[in-house]
Order: sequence, then C-alpha cells, then structure tokens
Amino acid sequence: MTWFICNSASGSYDAQRCDTLADALGATRRITIPDDPMPDAAAARREGAERIAIFTGDGTVSSAVEALEGWDGELLILPGGTMNLLSRKLHGDATPEDIIARLPQATARTMPILKGAGLRSLVGVIAGPTSAWGDVREAVRRFDIRQLAETVPAALRETFEGDLVSLRGDARAFQALFLDATDQGVEALGVSAANAAELAQHGLAWLMGDFLGGPSQLLGFAPEWTVEKEGGGDIGLLVDGERASAPAPCTFTLAQCPVRFVTTTPAS
Repeated sequence: MTWFICNSASGSYDAQRCDTLADALGATRRITIPDDPMPDAAAARREGAERIAIFTGDGTVSSAVEALEGWDGELLILPGGTMNLLSRKLHGDATPEDIIARLPQATARTMPILKGAGLRSLVGVIAGPTSAWGDVREAVRRFDIRQLAETVPAALRETFEGDLVSLRGDARAFQALFLDATDQGVEALGVSAANAAELAQHGLAWLMGDFLGGPSQLLGFAPEWTVEKEGGGDIGLLVDGERASAPAPCTFTLAQCPVRFVTTTPAS
C-alpha cells in the first residue's frame, strides 16, 4: 500500500502533476500538506502503509521523518521543492518520472544523518555567518521583493563582519563550515567567501539549492565534529536548508536515520 504526500505551499506545487505522479504510483491515500496533517508512525502502521512517497523539498521531508520515526515502511523521495538534496543522494539528478520508472530495480537502505544541538539533519548543516543567506533564499522562494531588500544587505553584512567559525582542534577559521553525514563519517568542509566574487558564487549556488557551489576545502571525516565561534554566543545554522541556531560550541555526531529510504542509485 502506497501513500502520496505533496506540499501545496511549495513554490513548485502543481496539483495536476501531483495527481499524475500519485496515479503512476498507484497511491491509495493522498495527503496534501499543510491542508492535511502530516501522518505519524502510529497511523501508518495502523492503516498498513508500506511505502510513502513524498513529492516536496527537504524541509517537508525532515518533518515527515520526525513524524514517522518507528514506522518500518519505506520512504520514496521525489524532487518537488526548492531544496531536493536528499533526492539527489538517493536518485542522482533524476526526475520524478525517471525515479518511478526505475522502481522495479530499486532497493531500500538506511541513511546516515547528523544529530546535535537538539537538531537532526538529513542533507547537511551549514554553520557560520553565511547561513544568513538562508533568509535570502526564503525570500526568493516566496517571491517577496520587500523581504529581499532587507535580507540581502543583512546577509552581506553578516558574511563579511560576522564572527568566523572553526572546528575544535583546527586553527583555521571560515565564514562557514559544511557538515554532512556520509557512510565514511561526518564530512567537514571549510567554506570561504573572502571577496565579492566568492560570495557571488556561494550566494547563487545556495539559492539554487547547492550548498557547495563556491570555493571550499575538505577538512576531513570523523564520527563527530565540534564547531566553535570566535566571539562565542549563538552560531547561525542552515539545517537541511532551514534557518536555525545553536549556542557555541556545538557538536554534531554521526547517527542513523530512524526510517528507511528507497534508492535507485548505489550507496555512496
């Protein structure tokens, strides 16, 4: 039994396409967020859901994972929002239609995730002053010109004037650190935006949903990393593309996601 979840608040929402995809999957129940409540593990078990397809961005996927913790079915992630990094991990750059066509050869797998500071991340955490660009991305997603006029100058100011961040035990400091859970451990990269050209590369890439579209350097892999901030206080974060913060220092640890995902590409 397959359920289908979409998000009518997504900037790329298309009701007709949602119906087409749900029909192709033979979905027996259709859920439209936020008009309908997100189903939880108890409801999925009680009603016999074996697979739940989610046609939204990473933010809604994170909410679904939290709600479905303890359910023993499979999540099928289809790219349907402004942030589709998890879909890329599981299926490459395939379209929803391509993913559905591959399902006869698909497998299910567990996924490594990050946990720390009371947060959980499926597709990576950006820590540091450049996380302010998350507000710009949100304004673009909402087509809010007035908010853009406020958030762009604020993001620029924070990027160049905000306190730098570093990994405990490493003297190098950066405008941002990118942490992501992989099968080899927590990957850490230092992100630099020391001039206008580098900042433009990062800003455009992040607006397009690519956290690593500008200059960066690999700092290593480990079971966990602790992020520190030069001036102390709260560290700005982007968690799966959503704005957050945590007191410095904050530690992010490798963990396993509590639900399984359908994948149509080999595990990395």
